[in-house]
Amino acid sequence: MATHQRSQSRRKRSRNAGTETQRIAGQMRRAWKGQAWHGPSLSEVLRGIDARAAAARPLPGAHSIWELALHIASWDVVIRRRLAGEVFAVTKQEDWPAVSEPATAAQWRKTVRALDAAHAKLIAAARRFPQDRLHDRVRGKKYSFYVMLHGIVQHDLYHAGQIALLKRALVP
Repeated sequence: MATHQRSQSRRKRSRNAGTETQRIAGQMRRAWKGQAWHGPSLSEVLRGIDARAAAARPLPGAHSIWELALHIASWDVVIRRRLAGEVFAVTKQEDWPAVSEPATAAQWRKTVRALDAAHAKLIAAARRFPQDRLHDRVRGKKYSFYVMLHGIVQHDLYHAGQIALLKRALVP
């Protein structure tokens, strides 16, 4: 392809890249489902983890994979509610939900499905969020929706890294 044609193709893709909210939603999707620049996505890191491994504590003082999955799902819900304009203080139970007992394979599958659903709803809410409101302040907070949306991507990937390390500690 000639240089001129490649340049035109890049400009066309750039014009069609969508709104900033769509681009952020794309980052969320890649962080969750894959094709992320940094490496394995959160769902890729969770693949192959069973209930026993999810509940294990291979590192003293660290959260379990299961606790991290519940925490990530909870914050996806928190951010979606804040996008909708809700103001609330996050309780300890909302921040770090307890693992349901007994910690069975069925309960683990339910947790992973809930995480997937929470993430899908958050992505949809981010896509619908008006681009002209991105730099508005989140009600009750000192940061903008733009910062919050990028922050949840960073939050999810931070915990994906923790899960990857816990997984490696369980299966050397």
